[in-house]
Amino acid sequence: MTAALSRGKSLALALVLGLVLAFGITVGTAAPAAAAAGTFRLCNVASDYTAKAAFSNTGGFSTYVVGPGRCTSVGIPSASSSYHVTIRGTWAGSPAKTTTLYGIPSGRSIDFHTGGTFASPQFTPLVY
Repeated sequence: MTAALSRGKSLALALVLGLVLAFGITVGTAAPAAAAAGTFRLCNVASDYTAKAAFSNTGGFSTYVVGPGRCTSVGIPSASSSYHVTIRGTWAGSPAKTTTLYGIPSGRSIDFHTGGTFASPQFTPLVY
């Protein structure tokens, strides 16, 4: 009787373990949840300038320079961030214009669209 009971317990344990693995249930202590991070996407729909976003207090972290008709994305930390978008005409030696400081709420993502012309740029930040 003892051997049959032991085999029954072993079979039940194997079945439970198989279900746990099949459904991806973690066994043991849970790791702390990772902080939610967002994405910063810069799209340049202008025709005569390039755009770049630089993030404040990050030691020079920025996006790539985005030419007309292009987009780029970077991950942003979960903590609140702030950034400037700088535009520069596509012609050699063109001056630069920088937007005011924008803030990104913690854990959110943003799409930032530049448009218009260098003489009259348009900026549209969309937070989601």
